Amino acid sequence: TVLSVMHGAAVEIRDKILGFAAHIEVQGPGDLLYEWRPWLESIERHPRVVRAAPFLQTQALASFGSGARGTLLKGVDPTREPQIRAKIIEGRFLKPHEPFTLVIGQSLADRLGIKPGDRVQLLVPKAGMTPAGLAPRMRAFRVVGIFSSGFYEYDIGVLITDLTSVQRLLRTGDAVTGIEVYLDDRDAAPQVALELEESLPLGAWVMDWTRRHKAFFDALRTERVAMGVILSLIVLVAVFNMVSSLVMVVMERRREIAILKTIGATDASVRRIFLAMGVMLAGSGALAGGVLGILLSWKLEALLRGLERLLGVTFMNPDVYYIDHVPSVIDPAVSLIVVVASFVVGVAATWYPAARAARVPPAEALRFE
Repeated sequence: TVLSVMHGAAVEIRDKILGFAAHIEVQGPGDLLYEWRPWLESIERHPRVVRAAPFLQTQALASFGSGARGTLLKGVDPTREPQIRAKIIEGRFLKPHEPFTLVIGQSLADRLGIKPGDRVQLLVPKAGMTPAGLAPRMRAFRVVGIFSSGFYEYDIGVLITDLTSVQRLLRTGDAVTGIEVYLDDRDAAPQVALELEESLPLGAWVMDWTRRHKAFFDALRTERVAMGVILSLIVLVAVFNMVSSLVMVVMERRREIAILKTIGATDASVRRIFLAMGVMLAGSGALAGGVLGILLSWKLEALLRGLERLLGVTFMNPDVYYIDHVPSVIDPAVSLIVVVASFVVGVAATWYPAARAARVPPAEALRFE
């Protein structure tokens, strides 16, 4: 169950990130990329590139009513963003040549009480000249839609508008931050990124999703390894318990073992009796643990939701865990390995009690009987 949850969390977060973010991001040597159209044409000629789109982004303070939130304002080409369009849950997506309109995440909309049609004030850090001197630039944007990516960091902190609106707000002319690239196979991103870096002009900065989120996924991988070590220690404790139980059985059955030996039982046959007992214990334990683990993984989400309603608490706070539910992905290969490994370790652990039973001397065991 624990391994299923850890694996499910990694898969869920990866899918949520790649369902919203690009597979590869290309930027210029500076903060802005001015001559980006030849770069876009060169990128689109790559056979594995499905879609490429320019974007311009900046930090912005979004305020509505009495609430405010720091966000990332991202300008995109509405005709090249089917991924975000598919995640709209209320209102509609951006239209081309419709300036100063926004789509925002569901979490931000709930936090500030925003609905489609409301106007949100955006304050960007780039200063502009006013009659009173330099002042941050502010502009009202009309919200036309609300999206839900399923990833809390995006739903609470990203605002999507059209590219020209951000260019006009920041007064950058035709410049963009970079180009987002989407491939036919996301797993090919590292190789394609290297090929694009070789084909683009000197100074191009090309980052694929595995490198951009490397620290995060490395942390998840480390957690899975640590959890595997902890589970191994738990299995080891269970093995010691089984060994001690079988040793106690040997001690309690010394008289019976001695009688068996006096009527002709060999050391090997006595050893086989206790090995068979260990095989039954290990087999039943591994099978029962595997079945219960799979059932628990299958129904874990429903059980936790029930506990949340019963106790009035939230186990999966998206502020902390990035997702609002417990994903559980059962990997048949991992489940089989765990069951087989538990059985093998359990059987191996019975060798010492079985060998000790085989060495019981009949005369000494029956001396005081």
